[in-house]
Amino acid sequence: MRRLALILAATGLLVAGCGSEGTVSPLPSKVIGTTPTTPAVKGDPAAGKAVFTAQGCGSCHTFKAAGATGTVGPNLDDALKGKTPDFVHESIVNPNAVVAKGFPPNVMPQTYGSQLSDKQLADLVAFLTQK
Repeated sequence: MRRLALILAATGLLVAGCGSEGTVSPLPSKVIGTTPTTPAVKGDPAAGKAVFTAQGCGSCHTFKAAGATGTVGPNLDDALKGKTPDFVHESIVNPNAVVAKGFPPNVMPQTYGSQLSDKQLADLVAFLTQK
């Protein structure tokens, strides 16, 4: 009898705890509006070459289009092959997000995201990703 009372008490506690999380609403099935798929600022590769030069990127990176032969950082002709503009942008503003094999983190300045304007970043990305 005592055992039955314990089982009933335990069952009562379990039942009392069920459903106390509150009401859960489903996620909306329809999204209103659009998500931008292109950068807000269109980049100009010629202006991006000027940004590359002015920021001294060539002192650390090799990049044929800029006539740069730096070796402190990765060779951009190889490292950026097949990379998307979004990847290149992230690599500039957050250089430790993906560090090229064979190179240590924290070598590239972490300040380009705040140092360069949106237009300068877009220009630089356009220059680095032009075909």
